[in-house]
Amino acid sequence: MYILGLSSYSHEASATLIKDGEIRFVIEEERLNREKHTWKYPANAIAQCLACEGITIADIDHITFFWKPQLEIIGNIKHVLKYFPHSLNLLSASSGGGELSVLKRLALMQGIGKKIAQQFGLKKIPRVHFIEHHLAHAASAFFVSPFQEAAILTMDGRGESTSSMMSRGSANHIEKLAEIEVPHSLGHLYAAVTDYLGFKPFFDEWKVMGMSAYGQDTYVTPFAKIIELLALGQYRLNLNYFSFHTNGSSRWVSDLFLKTFGPKRQKDEVYDQRHFDLSYALQKTIERTGVHLAQGLWERTKSDNLCMTGGVVLNCLMNKKIMEQTPFKNFFFQPIANDAGTSLGSALYYYHQELNLPRGHIFDSAYLGMQYSNESIEAVLKQKGVSYVKTDHISRDTARQIAQGKIVGWFQGRMEAGPRALGHRSIVVDPTDPAMKDRLNARVKKREMFRPFAPSVLEEKAREYFIMPKDQPSPYMILVADVKEDKKSLLPSITHQDGTARVHTVSRRTAPEYWQLIAEFEKIKGVAVVLNTSFNENEPIVATPEDAVNCFLRTELDVLAIGDFLAIKS
Repeated sequence: MYILGLSSYSHEASATLIKDGEIRFVIEEERLNREKHTWKYPANAIAQCLACEGITIADIDHITFFWKPQLEIIGNIKHVLKYFPHSLNLLSASSGGGELSVLKRLALMQGIGKKIAQQFGLKKIPRVHFIEHHLAHAASAFFVSPFQEAAILTMDGRGESTSSMMSRGSANHIEKLAEIEVPHSLGHLYAAVTDYLGFKPFFDEWKVMGMSAYGQDTYVTPFAKIIELLALGQYRLNLNYFSFHTNGSSRWVSDLFLKTFGPKRQKDEVYDQRHFDLSYALQKTIERTGVHLAQGLWERTKSDNLCMTGGVVLNCLMNKKIMEQTPFKNFFFQPIANDAGTSLGSALYYYHQELNLPRGHIFDSAYLGMQYSNESIEAVLKQKGVSYVKTDHISRDTARQIAQGKIVGWFQGRMEAGPRALGHRSIVVDPTDPAMKDRLNARVKKREMFRPFAPSVLEEKAREYFIMPKDQPSPYMILVADVKEDKKSLLPSITHQDGTARVHTVSRRTAPEYWQLIAEFEKIKGVAVVLNTSFNENEPIVATPEDAVNCFLRTELDVLAIGDFLAIKS
């Protein structure tokens, strides 16, 4: 049985194909239409899922969608009435991807079946199963976790009306325990401060997280007034500080917020210590509230196992605190935690919960996209006029280039799903070079100085360099660990201002080529760690050989290791 799951008209549009409960492909539309965080209908992602599996739309048994538009309409009416008349501003405010009004977005969601029929020239509009957003999130984590029972915590900006949900999973069933509804949203809180600091909300939150390491506790106490923690993990925002619940994204914070914390930073304004201190206060508030939510969920379930997902769960500093400060013993963080993962979750929810079919597939690899043969790669290299050599030892020869201080684009195997590059579409450099971070930013990445770069480390040697929370591996770069004191000077380019690193532990079983690259680098430099960042330049991560070669030619990358081919700029 094939199920096609879809997510679109919000942000991080994607398509997922599962077969008899097994994940076959998860592909984000942004990788193919080259629009970061795209909200648009995932026509390219759908086509790739079908093509890679060698099937047609006629082979699909069920289609699922990550949202229930009708449920949102009911919630929106209640919201407008509650905050009337100021809430009338929301009717014309941008929604979802930022280019759609709420009415347009809901109409597009409701008409998703018609869009599928148009794409494939179907005479009959196919039936689409609409799955509640936070249940899709929860399903994306629990149903492919290694646990037969678990507590499940989902946190994001909003679903139809829910912003955070506590639930319990058992076998092939998810039971809701508690919901927190908008406007009381950690995702919207983070988005509001992201906008206040001059960044793009729902897109640049990780920049604010990176800034927090440079902050001090100047605003932690006044910031605590913004959120009230209640019994059993509940919380409420102090809406006196915000305006998004009546004005949408056109006005995130209120006059009280501006009076308390000062004027909003403009987009091109120079950063000062106030901006760093505010990001620090926000981060500490998110961590405190995340721990409170998880602790409340444990009190409801007393489970040893915790599954977490939703956009807020990409905050790896919060994840670390939850692991360290709650009684849970075992954890599964869904690496495709943003809305891209809800296309997967909607398909899994329908398969297991609605059809009552048993579980049997455990998520152990995020390499769920396309892959390319040497023949197709070589054709692109020739067409682009790139000089290259073919090697029988791509890992060894590339490691030598990295050890010589070269900036290497590494393109191998199946593309990753989710927001992190995990060694298949990565830029890889020497982490022991103290100048590498600045060089990488100046020549390729063009990122702010406060944003850290992450390490990839051989899984079996991670504990030599990092103090892993509760001794857990981190195969999806969704956890932060402390860099061991005696390794900070050895790894200056991946050690953040606060002494942490967003660690990626590399398994020989799931990522053999990348594991071998790091092992070969260790033979040369004596360090089983490389600096890993996404293969891109202020664009979506490269997906195809054409994308990789174009990025190589356009930027100051020194080396491209693609398939079995090595291209080196003179």
